[in-house]
Amino acid sequence: MTKQERKQLTRETKMDIINIIMVVIACILYAVLIYSMVLVSRQYEAMSSAMDDYISCTEDGQQLSDASGHLTDQVHHFVVDGEMEHVEAYFAEVHVTRRRENALENLREFADEEAISALQKALDRSNKLMETEIYAMRLVAEAQGGDIADFPQEVQEIQLTAEDQGLSSEKMADKAILMVFDEDYHHAREEIETDVSGFLDGVIGSMREKQQASMIKMKRIMTIQSILFVVLIVQSLITIAMIIINNMKKQKENQTFINQIIHAFARSIDIKDKYTNGHSMRVAKYAKLIAKKAGFNDKEAEAVYNIGLLHDIGKITVPDDILNKAGRLDDDEYNVIKKHTSNGSEILKEIQIAPELAIGAQYHHERMDGRGYPYGKEGNEIPEIAQIIAVADTFDAMYSTRPYRKQMPIEKVEAELERSAGTQLSEEYVKVMVQLIHEDAVADINNT
Repeated sequence: MTKQERKQLTRETKMDIINIIMVVIACILYAVLIYSMVLVSRQYEAMSSAMDDYISCTEDGQQLSDASGHLTDQVHHFVVDGEMEHVEAYFAEVHVTRRRENALENLREFADEEAISALQKALDRSNKLMETEIYAMRLVAEAQGGDIADFPQEVQEIQLTAEDQGLSSEKMADKAILMVFDEDYHHAREEIETDVSGFLDGVIGSMREKQQASMIKMKRIMTIQSILFVVLIVQSLITIAMIIINNMKKQKENQTFINQIIHAFARSIDIKDKYTNGHSMRVAKYAKLIAKKAGFNDKEAEAVYNIGLLHDIGKITVPDDILNKAGRLDDDEYNVIKKHTSNGSEILKEIQIAPELAIGAQYHHERMDGRGYPYGKEGNEIPEIAQIIAVADTFDAMYSTRPYRKQMPIEKVEAELERSAGTQLSEEYVKVMVQLIHEDAVADINNT
């Protein structure tokens, strides 16, 4: 072995080691990304749980307020008009509906020791206020001169003071009204509301803190995740560039490796976009079929295939909650989605030795009538490869099964393609695609 050959072997060995290191780094980055996705999911669940608790506390607080107000209204009505239905409604709330007790029991789940103390104080004051209300009821009952046995047990058990027993019916009624309308009564009500409000503020504040903490953690993790994605992309692109630049003599072997990386990129798109799993691979295969049918040679058709694999690479920059949203996107979300074309182009332009890889990502959403995006190009302004990929992309979107809808019948797909020819899609390549459909050349690809 000559000295030059030894140098060449040493250089190749170093490159192999570097390549191995880069692959290991990529694997580590993927593992970290997967772990970060798990962390984001956990923080989202924590934030969602805090939101549920917050809503529950708010509803229970409103129920507590409504129940307390209902008791006050009923005792007010009774001491004024003496109607027995108000007494019945009062004690139905106390013994049957029990909204106060149910709400307070629910709220205890979220309370700390200090909040429970405030809650207990409110309960004690509420119970004492109820004694005043029931005493007022007994005064009215005595003033009416009816049978006390018609009243609930709580009213029957109340013993009037000797002084009150000596009052006339009119004065008994007046005193009852005074007891539940005077300043002391309203002050007691305000103290109870203050205690309950303090309790609710503490509990709801705690829920908000948990929610905000989860949001902050989730944003931090997603920021790290975005950085890791960029690092992973750059690292992978550098790896591709190094392989192309430093191993031109081993082009066939290196091309195989590059294709594997391109497939990994395409797979990463499909993994991120759960609704279109396998889409990039199928689009690439359809595009290659169209290119060969249209007269492209094998090398050109293979280039179309690789460009097709990476046409949606920009989707890795789209937030998961938008990309995987099951429902209809609003205008802001749609504008974010549309950026995947220019973002994908920017990513792939980093591979300077293979600039054609960016064509599909950059132009596959342009339309022949100029109404596409991101540039609004029309007709022959759109690169030929992008026209091919647009037809393949549209075909797969209709002819593949998605979690949210079934596959379209091939006849309807064909009709839709022909309807779009000349406006959305290239008329020439739609015709080629229709020929492939008639030749049954697409069925095997769709099943992969």
